[in-house]
Amino acid sequence: MHSSSTALIVSACFISAFLNGCTVKGATDCLISGNEYFKASDYKHAETEYRQALKLDPDSSVAANNLGVILNEQGKYDEAIGILRKAIQLDPKNTIAHYVLAQSLTNKGLYDEAIKEASTAVEISQSEPQAHKALADAALAKGDIQVAVDHYRYVLQLNSDDDVVHHKLALALGQAGQLDGQIAEEHQALEINPDNVDARIGLAVALNDKGKKALAEAEINKILAKDPKNEEAKKYLSLFQDAKKAK
Repeated sequence: MHSSSTALIVSACFISAFLNGCTVKGATDCLISGNEYFKASDYKHAETEYRQALKLDPDSSVAANNLGVILNEQGKYDEAIGILRKAIQLDPKNTIAHYVLAQSLTNKGLYDEAIKEASTAVEISQSEPQAHKALADAALAKGDIQVAVDHYRYVLQLNSDDDVVHHKLALALGQAGQLDGQIAEEHQALEINPDNVDARIGLAVALNDKGKKALAEAEINKILAKDPKNEEAKKYLSLFQDAKKAK
């Protein structure tokens, strides 16, 4: 009887552990599990694991950092900001926490704070491309164009094959009125990734602004040939055509 009862207790504990995931594991185990989910782009389960890790070890800067990163990835910016601030309190030299916090702040329209956090990240790790990218993004959003241009160029010195950064540099140059530079950077982005729709629309807009209307429409039509339902492309094509009719 005693042996049978023990077996039932053991079975109940095993079932509980299986159902509750890392509730019977340590914080480190939860972090490892969360990292595996993160690598698999399973952000929901990664978030669950990181939350449990932070619950088990509230003073873990790694757990707070990882949870903040995954919340930012999912667009949960308000909560990400609070969690990342905690990660920085626990470890003021955490470069990742600073630049991911900058990303969340930028997405919330808090550009001055974002620039401050990204600048801190750059000071801590001067060769970290993500820190420079976060600073450039915040500066571009605020309208500090030269700062954005300088830091996008720095990122491209480290990795010239980043089509997204080429496109963002193009946007910054366009805002500065440097249409030739914008066109050149959009071409660079599209050479790297011909399916970068944002870059192709950016190129079309720049060409249109340069007075090259036919080339602008041709770029938009390339998008619509692959995706006839692309609403943004249809919007720009209509704008270009209406402007042409008005003349």
